[in-house]
Amino acid sequence: MKREGEVGIPLWESEDPYFDLQSARLRSKAGAQVGVVRPRRVIDDLTYSVHTGPSSSGVVIGVYENAIMVSGLRGAVGMSILAWFGLISSFCLVALSVYGYSIAWHFGIEFASISIPTLFVSLACTLFGVSAFSVILRVLFLMPSDFPVVFNRKTKEVWVSIPKMPSFLNIFEVTPVRFELHSWDELKPRIYRTLEVTPGLSSARWVNVLTLVFERKDAPKQVACEVNIGSRGWGDDFELLQLWEHIRLYMIDGRPGLDVGEKYKKAGSRLPIFPREALESMGRRLSEDEARMRSGGA
Repeated sequence: MKREGEVGIPLWESEDPYFDLQSARLRSKAGAQVGVVRPRRVIDDLTYSVHTGPSSSGVVIGVYENAIMVSGLRGAVGMSILAWFGLISSFCLVALSVYGYSIAWHFGIEFASISIPTLFVSLACTLFGVSAFSVILRVLFLMPSDFPVVFNRKTKEVWVSIPKMPSFLNIFEVTPVRFELHSWDELKPRIYRTLEVTPGLSSARWVNVLTLVFERKDAPKQVACEVNIGSRGWGDDFELLQLWEHIRLYMIDGRPGLDVGEKYKKAGSRLPIFPREALESMGRRLSEDEARMRSGGA
């Protein structure tokens, strides 16, 4: 990835000029960017060039005959120490409930005042422990390693993969991800800048993120979906603008999906499987050499 060229879009740093901010806050419960954080860059015109040095920026997972797959910022749910602690704790809770059952059996009907409450407590521990164990297990081992976005320049559609919390009640649910289909014309990208504080408040730094904001078809100026892509921009948004310009030119001007000298990003073995409709329209996956050479008219 080369930091070259010049930024061609001014700073905004004011309230979003297009979307209904109040409804956006209500939709995301103040958990997203629109209506919560002021955008640093506003891109409402998809034909507008934002950078003179477009770059695939090392975040392209794959290029296909008709589409490009870009890494999502919220991907890679790692096996954190906290998750492992929760997994062990839930297992211990189930083990404790088994011990409770043995106590209830030991006292039996003769000491019902002890055995019946113990039985109910043990049953509650079993239900909660099994459900918690199932949720954490799916997060650790079944959650996709990335949540990519697919830009299809043939159909002018954008497929997004969005992580979802595994069901606490349905312990056999094995796909903690959902997919949404949006039109390229409904897309209004934003770049947001937030202050990221490390655990323990030991340090803080500015972080820039490239956010794809889609408008609802049936309600103008209403947010349908927000998803962050690429990588974090530490300090500035130079490389994020390079990435967006690369995607923009790929979609409307036939730019190759991968820059010369770059390789596909290794996103792990647990990528989400997009719906059949998306896969069929994407076409064959290209090799890296083909991806560097193939333009929209090839």
